[in-house]
Amino acid sequence: MKRAGIFNDTSVTGHYGCTAVMHTVISELSARGIEPAYLWPVAVDWHDHAALLRKLEPDIIVVNGEGTIHHSSDRKRTRDLVDLAHYPKNRGLPAPLINASVSALDDTALDALRAFDTIHVRESESLSYLESHNIEAHVVPDLSLGLKSPPSAVARSGIVITDSVLKETAQALQRFASCVDGYHERMKPRLSRLDKMRDRMTKTLRGSPETRRWRARSSPLAFAERLSQSSLVVTGRFHSVLLAILTETPFVALPSNTRKIEAVLIDVFGDTARLLNPEDLNDPGFADRARNGMPFSESERAALNRYRDHAAVARSAMFDHIAQTVGF
Repeated sequence: MKRAGIFNDTSVTGHYGCTAVMHTVISELSARGIEPAYLWPVAVDWHDHAALLRKLEPDIIVVNGEGTIHHSSDRKRTRDLVDLAHYPKNRGLPAPLINASVSALDDTALDALRAFDTIHVRESESLSYLESHNIEAHVVPDLSLGLKSPPSAVARSGIVITDSVLKETAQALQRFASCVDGYHERMKPRLSRLDKMRDRMTKTLRGSPETRRWRARSSPLAFAERLSQSSLVVTGRFHSVLLAILTETPFVALPSNTRKIEAVLIDVFGDTARLLNPEDLNDPGFADRARNGMPFSESERAALNRYRDHAAVARSAMFDHIAQTVGF
């Protein structure tokens, strides 16, 4: 077995979409003979632990970008993650950046990205952004689509409303759930006491934030099953959109903290017709349409099938290439 140092494990929060992503990363690498040397959690600076990372030297470093790489001038976690590209380069290790949305970077961050061996972004808008700065990249749709889709209910019913990273949008969605008698759910379920205790013990015993064995802290499959039984999803979360795409559940979405949702809608449908304005949540007419489910048209269903098929092919090719860089 080869060993990979995996950075930006976003699943430590319990977020359904991030857990689905990390499940895909671990399972796809494992299927190609690569196991984790360690997993480094999201939002934890790695610079002070360089000696430990050298001790745990893997065969490859894999960086999971997700929604971390934006507004580098204002966000330390963005700067820390992109600066990671220099570490494997100096150690002579291959280092792909995968599953990233990228926008609003300063020159230092853009230069750091050039040190990655390959860059795979989640949508075409990030690709265009990087190409405008003469950085080569490839599109592989978000890795949450690697989750096995549950069967759809024969008769769907009910509205699932999730939250948003934007506080005001999250509050508006919660009010809308009450208005339409929908089922409101956080994309980051509260971690159990047992999970919190395990995380504290692991950090204390190891003396650092890394873990050697990945474990899920929430069940994205159970969340996907709830979507597959619902007539509509109303959300401000990127991964709610992706899991709705996976389960072919009709959805409408509000903008997030970057254009990642708009970018995916354009990649899938060629437009942003299923994007809401926040004021739509206060419109009685929209509430009536939501109660009717807002089903997909035949052309939308065809577009969803094409997108999922493309995602599967691109995902497999990306992990095959990663395996080839370490001799498999």
